[in-house]
Amino acid sequence: MNPNFVTIGHICKDLMPDGSYIPGGTVTFASVTARNLGERTAILTAAPHDVRQSPLFHGIEIRGPETNVATIFENIYTPAGREQFVRAVAPVIGESDVPEEWRGPSSGIEIVLLGPIAQECDPNLVKQFPDAVIGLTPQGYMRAWPTDGRVQAIDWEGAKALLPRLSAMVLSGEDLPKGPHGQEVLQLYIDHCPIVVLTQGPRGCTVFQGGQSTRVPAYPAQEIEPTGAGDVFATSFLIHLSKSGDSLASARFANAAAACNIEKPGATGVPTLPEVEERMRLTPLP
Repeated sequence: MNPNFVTIGHICKDLMPDGSYIPGGTVTFASVTARNLGERTAILTAAPHDVRQSPLFHGIEIRGPETNVATIFENIYTPAGREQFVRAVAPVIGESDVPEEWRGPSSGIEIVLLGPIAQECDPNLVKQFPDAVIGLTPQGYMRAWPTDGRVQAIDWEGAKALLPRLSAMVLSGEDLPKGPHGQEVLQLYIDHCPIVVLTQGPRGCTVFQGGQSTRVPAYPAQEIEPTGAGDVFATSFLIHLSKSGDSLASARFANAAAACNIEKPGATGVPTLPEVEERMRLTPLP
């Protein structure tokens, strides 16, 4: 049976200070979230064999070309803040990498999340999933790494072409450029995408749809580690949206999932559906 939730992007290697690697990237947290919420889950990626073998991906189908090179990110923390570097990049994922049985309206695929981290998702991938709810976390289109690999923010040149083809996009305020230009970029996204959700950490999120903006407060949480919270939010939002069609209810559900996630380290914090429902039932919103 085909999956009903597919996330597309590189499973990357995050280089740790001791020289070891851990699996990273949007598709890692998104796929674990979808699996934990009860979806038939798959990843379409370009990554080496060893990266695909992590126990994190138990019960998750992984398709796409096996490569000799993985995308590698390194975070270096200095007194001035975090510096991020891209040390290697796997190939672009294109339309021809989509399995034949996943294509078209009879595939059974209900939700697709594009999760680029290094410009790797060909925008034309969306044409292969005509009946799916299609979401995007765009940070991988909003960064470059010239010469020394140091990550720099750039304007996403393909935004106007891809955004109208989506159901929703989710991004963090930290993804946007600083100052007035950041507001200009956000407005461009709002003008061209049916639903834009801006996540704002402990302040919750703002949903932009149909010319309206609505703030949805966060659930209180004892933060241990925020890694992956945005990907957990985006996945939870799309799953709920595909079932309910209600963007505000989906944002509340996603806020609850993110609150659960940040209370445990790494992917161990990705919640199950009963845990999210329990958080919503027992924890009052501010």
